[in-house]
Amino acid sequence: MKIFKFGGSSIASATKIGNVAGIIRKESSRTSLVVVVSAIGKVTDMLAETAVLAGKGDAEYREKLDGIAALHGVIVRELFREAASAEEPWFQELLSELTDVLHGVFLLRELSDKSLALVLSYGERLSCRIVSRYLHVSGTPSECVDARSLIVTDEHHCYAKVDRLATGKRIRERFTRFDSLPVVTGFIAAAPDGSVTNLGRGGSDFTATILGAALHAGEVWIWTDVDGFYSADPKRVPDARVIPEISYEEALELSHAGAKVLHPLAVQPVMKAGIPLLIKNSFNPDSSGTKIGNQSVLQEGRTGTVTGLTSINHVVLLSLSGSGMAGVPGTASRLFTCLARHSINIIFISQASSEQSISVAIMPAQTTMAKKALEEEFVREIEERRIDPVSIRRNLAMVAVVGTKMSGHPGVSAQLFETLGKNGINVIAVAQGANEMNISFVIGSGDEDKALNCIHESFFLSMRKVHVFIAGTGTIAKSLINQIREHRSTLQKELSLDVAVCGLANTRGIVIDSGGIDLDRWHEAVHAMHEKSPFSGSARIHEYIRMIKEENMHNTIVVDCTASRQVAEKYPELLQADISIVTANKLGMAGPWDLYRRIMDAQRSSNAKFLYETNVGAGLPIISTLNDLKNSGDKIVCIEGVLSGTLSFIFNELRKGGRFSEIVRKAKEAGYTEPDPRDDLSGADFARKLLILGRELGYRLEYADVECQSLVPDSCRGEMTPVEFLDRLSGIDDWYAAEIDSAASEGMSIAYTGELKDGKAKVGLKRVPLESPVAGLNGTENLVVFTTDRYLTTPLVVKGPGAGGEVTAGGVFADILRIASYLV
Repeated sequence: MKIFKFGGSSIASATKIGNVAGIIRKESSRTSLVVVVSAIGKVTDMLAETAVLAGKGDAEYREKLDGIAALHGVIVRELFREAASAEEPWFQELLSELTDVLHGVFLLRELSDKSLALVLSYGERLSCRIVSRYLHVSGTPSECVDARSLIVTDEHHCYAKVDRLATGKRIRERFTRFDSLPVVTGFIAAAPDGSVTNLGRGGSDFTATILGAALHAGEVWIWTDVDGFYSADPKRVPDARVIPEISYEEALELSHAGAKVLHPLAVQPVMKAGIPLLIKNSFNPDSSGTKIGNQSVLQEGRTGTVTGLTSINHVVLLSLSGSGMAGVPGTASRLFTCLARHSINIIFISQASSEQSISVAIMPAQTTMAKKALEEEFVREIEERRIDPVSIRRNLAMVAVVGTKMSGHPGVSAQLFETLGKNGINVIAVAQGANEMNISFVIGSGDEDKALNCIHESFFLSMRKVHVFIAGTGTIAKSLINQIREHRSTLQKELSLDVAVCGLANTRGIVIDSGGIDLDRWHEAVHAMHEKSPFSGSARIHEYIRMIKEENMHNTIVVDCTASRQVAEKYPELLQADISIVTANKLGMAGPWDLYRRIMDAQRSSNAKFLYETNVGAGLPIISTLNDLKNSGDKIVCIEGVLSGTLSFIFNELRKGGRFSEIVRKAKEAGYTEPDPRDDLSGADFARKLLILGRELGYRLEYADVECQSLVPDSCRGEMTPVEFLDRLSGIDDWYAAEIDSAASEGMSIAYTGELKDGKAKVGLKRVPLESPVAGLNGTENLVVFTTDRYLTTPLVVKGPGAGGEVTAGGVFADILRIASYLV
């Protein structure tokens, strides 16, 4: 024999009831069945709202009641069609009873728990009658069985406690034989005096398992609208998966900690009787669902330490603390007894080992009562200042990580809290039972989804994901997007890493897609955002940052591909929100000292990473090499070299015999210079790079402290177009030709180089020996020479391409992957 329970969503329409009838007929041909039904979907909520309105004396309750009648009426007419007239009497009789009860509540202006339980019972009484009658008229003899005649409870009318012995006896007496298929009302029961009680929201699950245990059923099947227990709530964690099998203990922990697929008390009867419990989807009956059973049987062959995650998204944390609690026996007992006396349900308990504080999580609706009760209980201790007044923290969520294989398995807690820490999620309180199968913790409710997703990824997924938000859509950004698109599948296959671009922004618009922007069509998304964005200028970057923080996604990396001061000024805010940053924008690290200091302070105080390798050498590992030397204890004596791909190209070509102005023009045509070449020839970009390196060495330098020689002649300064500038630049060609010849006569050449030594930085023209590495550069190559205590006679040289969107984007991509390896 089996017990089948169908939830409200499974019978929410005539079509769905027809589907349920098909499932019942198919199984009843194989074995004896007892069917349990909930109220039709949403009806319990509608009844509760109607009762509350009536209790307030609000005549609008009649409109709500009419809606309930209409909903059931449509289903009755669709199911019975020609037979509808024969069904109307019982239907109208039940509705008339409900109308009278609500009218009485309305007249008295009072809604007691006893009255509310009676009103709510009509949901199951109506649905049970409809389902049983439909089965009967469609060829399956059945009868409606009112659970008030079966399940005996105490007199707590809402969420009553079941008398297991009396209930078991009644059930066995009632079901001595099965002449027709019983359809039983879920949820409702009766007190010894015959008044209606209920088993709490979702109590139909409990009804089914009570029947199963009393009748020694072979299995109990809970039919719902999902495929089973999931590793996490699929509405909040898109990658959640169905768990094929879990133990009774795991099901208990998950349901008590917030999993809505099963009533918290429903496991106990079948667990005690050793009856398998299955969670099935009535809309996908061929799915295997989730089987809940004995732990020792299910453990075989199962991998992974964590079985599932769940959460309760609105809790309040009450804390009782004070030095007067330490070493005083009975304090905890008084606290829990006090809360129990006032029927306050405790969801979570955490106590400091010093015994100076106890924290409990409860539902928000009970906060005022709980605080008042505790302060009355400990009034003397509070007056004597041995215990502080009860503190309350609101807007919290409780998350539970559950799994029987967590027990005795080192490293689970470390992995859990490391994952939370890397994502900037603050844990307020923690609790773990001695059986080690549940780690529960309390966090801010705003971090709930982020926590669930990052924990689920850490414990369940082989594929890890980082969410990238790019600022800027210029040359570097375009190259970066193309590189991510081309290598995304390779990263997924070889590194089990998915790099998803979830945001793009420029001066004209913003686009965000938490699922990831289609990188084959990102131009279309950018074009569309230009038309829709209501923000402009600096307001847009403020809005973009706000939206990124509001998304609050795990493993988030913001990538700055702009040259914007406004974006750089947002770095501290992002880092303080534990959002990692990769930047090709020098205006943060080479900006005013105050901004630099705020960025560094924010980075040190957060769990986020901040990488800016491309600020100095595009794709060359200059900053990382410098930090490796420093961190390994080497002392930097001097840093010198060429840190401008544009200026490197110009002087490399000049050594070959070209004319200076023609070479600059050639560099511009090749895309090596800024739109106005004076930006490169001024040496400002080079000076910023040297400034960054100086700050890396601990020197307090401002941009003005860098001695910078500009290559822009006086005659070429001021307002003029780039074309005018290039035409005038030919006036210094002869000087450069003469300087090259003069240097050559001494076995030298000229180059635009930089030097950082003894806390001083300078960039400018310099004669270098022909055998110098600088004189041997080609194209846009950069070169940095590190002279250190260890590399004193033979300095360490880093050399390679120093300009170009592809090279810089490659460096940015490498920094993204470095942060990804840390986060995941």
